[in-house]
Amino acid sequence: MVDFKNTIFLLSAVTGDDAPKRKRKEIALFGRSNVGKSTFINLLTGHKLAFSAKKAGKTRFLNYFLVDDSFYLVDTPGYGFQAGGGEKEEDFALLMEKYCSSSRLSGAVLLLDIRRELNHDDEAMLALLQEDQIPFVLIFTKEDKATRKEKDTAIRLAKTLECPYAFSSMKASPSSSRSLLLSLLGKCD
Repeated sequence: MVDFKNTIFLLSAVTGDDAPKRKRKEIALFGRSNVGKSTFINLLTGHKLAFSAKKAGKTRFLNYFLVDDSFYLVDTPGYGFQAGGGEKEEDFALLMEKYCSSSRLSGAVLLLDIRRELNHDDEAMLALLQEDQIPFVLIFTKEDKATRKEKDTAIRLAKTLECPYAFSSMKASPSSSRSLLLSLLGKCD
């Protein structure tokens, strides 16, 4: 049974070639720098596995977590800000394009800060997921800091994309996010 409680950090991969050798379904977490991917992993699992940095752009690799000996949850570098800029942004874009087009990726979770409008990077990530026909869900983070209007805007976006979604915050129970991930896992080949 998958309940996220037996999740362990496995390894950091510089490229897809460094990924775990044992094949399992891979669900990747994508989002802007500081959107809350590490916090989301910690909420899902109920303990601190992923490091949440105060400064953006700290995650540089594909960080693999093994969930209940069932599938890999992959924390990807945040987009939109790369410490060092320029060349590092190009490296990031190449890493994401290569990873998304690989046969390793089964599904994706796109995390969006509920208080922010979609920007060019968010739209590019959505386009990449849609182009590569990767099943994905939306998780709107920082719900506890959002206004009613921001929540309504998020719901409209999810309906426009015809995409399942859930809200996540430090104060909320992660049960709806867990259910959403499990339903995504069931849709993955």
